Amino acid sequence: MIAEMDAMQTRLDALVDALDGQDPGAIVAASEALATAVILFQSADIPAGSEMRARLLVTQTLKQLEAAAIRVNILKDWTRQRIDRNHALRGTAPRGAALSY
Repeated sequence: MIAEMDAMQTRLDALVDALDGQDPGAIVAASEALATAVILFQSADIPAGSEMRARLLVTQTLKQLEAAAIRVNILKDWTRQRIDRNHALRGTAPRGAALSY
């Protein structure tokens, strides 16, 4: 479980770096790698005696996930602003809400 958790943390760091770099290809690749790491982590067992390390790793990972979510929201907001500015320049109206899931 510790190895899977470390791998997930590494993949999460790569996703945050990709989000900071605003490179769509790197974001997609990092997201897919993180998804694989999460699947492997879900099937892992916690070895006896490593519960405290696992708890610490989970706490660190949750903080990184929050950091990634904040970056996604900022990028979404910037994109929405660009779309709105383009509509204003063209004199057109937006065609609907830009939804993200």
